[in-house]
Amino acid sequence: MANEALDHDMLTTVDMTDVDNLYAAINQQGFGVLHNVVPDAVLTPMREYITAELDKRGGQYFGLGGQDWIGHSPLNAIFSAHGFRMVLDGLYQRAMRGEPPSPRILPVLRVLAGTHGLRHANRFHYDSYVVTALVPILIPNRPNEPRGNLVMYPNMRNVRGPALLNILEKAVVESGTACRLWRSPTVQRWLGAKPVPLEPGNIYFFWGMRSLHANEACLPTSIRSTALFHYGDPHENSVLKQLSQARARASLRRLAK
Repeated sequence: MANEALDHDMLTTVDMTDVDNLYAAINQQGFGVLHNVVPDAVLTPMREYITAELDKRGGQYFGLGGQDWIGHSPLNAIFSAHGFRMVLDGLYQRAMRGEPPSPRILPVLRVLAGTHGLRHANRFHYDSYVVTALVPILIPNRPNEPRGNLVMYPNMRNVRGPALLNILEKAVVESGTACRLWRSPTVQRWLGAKPVPLEPGNIYFFWGMRSLHANEACLPTSIRSTALFHYGDPHENSVLKQLSQARARASLRRLAK
């Protein structure tokens, strides 16, 4: 019942001025932030859920994608909030000068823990969606503990029109060889990669399809969890979309071995 109330209470003060400010910040520095908008009433039960799921998996990495899990999660308070959808739609329309192919939001939960979590660090990639919203849930914060910062090369490319071009470019840029290049301190310095420290309570927005990004590594004994909400896939209706999805699933299977 608490989550049902939050569904209507969250982000009620967000307006078009906030959307305009986020849009300007994303274009200028690569990301925009809504500060202190996710309450402990959402974060605390979500952390309890993550702890219980980790216990079932021996303390190792797991991820959830799609809409089946979100409705029964405390994060549904964000997913269902009118203000949140308004921000996603407003950013998409400003970026693309038009309506998205559909109002669908893809929610993804990532929980980095254990030795398997290390495999998911520094895997630089472009999202398939124009707008990405990131909600930190658990971020390592002990003294001298690596926090697993978000690292991005902001707005490295334009939105790709042809689906095939996007798939081919992602295959090259996200290869193992390329990822070793992107995580090089020298390359990051030359090309202006930007670390983004994450604070629970905030929501971070960026152009997922345009910004090459990854998370830095955490200790195997740490837990780093974020929720990602992807919005506006310009290739949603392409027959080649299945090829891109199959490639992503194959990559995750390789990491799980």
